[in-house]
Amino acid sequence: MGSTALKQSKPTKRQSLKEKLGNPKFVLEQISQYVVDGDFASITDLISAYVSHCPKYANQEEFADAIGTTRQTLHRMFAHENVSLTVFFNALERIHQDGQNLK
Repeated sequence: MGSTALKQSKPTKRQSLKEKLGNPKFVLEQISQYVVDGDFASITDLISAYVSHCPKYANQEEFADAIGTTRQTLHRMFAHENVSLTVFFNALERIHQDGQNLK
């Protein structure tokens, strides 16, 4: 397993960690790096951080509704328990859609 530290990307405008974690494009770049590294536990940690810092979602329940699941199932995913891959991929798809809506 790789390190859970955030990977360094190309130098850009300085952003606070809160801004970065609320930015869907940044989160997706990090997720792709974690996939390359085989660090799948960090992906759910990063999704959790995105939900906490994204201004679009006031709480985890709103994100759970957006991906078509319950808050309890979302919490199970964040706790690294077994959940449906559909829930996991719906979360990734929602983050991708959020990034597309920023354009």
